[in-house]
Amino acid sequence: SWDCDGQGNCYDPGTGNGQFSSLSQCQSSCIVPSWDCDGQGNCYDPGTGNGQFSSLSQCQSSCIVPSWDCDGQGNCYDPGTGLGIYISVSACEMECTNVSVSELGLENFKIYPNPFKDLFNIEFTSKIKQSIEVRVVNLVGELIFIENLENFLGEYTHSFNLSEYSKGVYLLELDTDNGLVNKKLILQ
Repeated sequence: SWDCDGQGNCYDPGTGNGQFSSLSQCQSSCIVPSWDCDGQGNCYDPGTGNGQFSSLSQCQSSCIVPSWDCDGQGNCYDPGTGLGIYISVSACEMECTNVSVSELGLENFKIYPNPFKDLFNIEFTSKIKQSIEVRVVNLVGELIFIENLENFLGEYTHSFNLSEYSKGVYLLELDTDNGLVNKKLILQ
């Protein structure tokens, strides 16, 4: 009788109590564990021995949850790191427009430092009178900060203190009368 050693090898335990009655039956059933990624950050053994990864830990370190970033040209892409600012391509496409800050009536737009520790600053000048909503949100959309600037014209500067928040990626959103600007912020 035959048994599988868990590494894809068949052997006769010598007791007559093996799991398989023939070597060929053992060989067709004795599959080396392997692992695949389901595309959502989870690892599983497909049971065929043909998984992409030879160990669970190798799969877990390589199996990244898809995320999306905007390339600044109106296109969405998956950076492959799991650190994209959007959780779905449709969420990215809704926000990723081919609009420059100057097309929204803003000039001298700066975020610094970025990446940052605890504090970052933003500056811009609105060259036209418009309503602007300044927001900082986390990646699940929770509001960290909001300021409404009604009929705003001129220079805006603000320092943000995120020392009470977890390290990670945040979004700065400027919602103007002419469109929306999203900028990724990295709190280290």
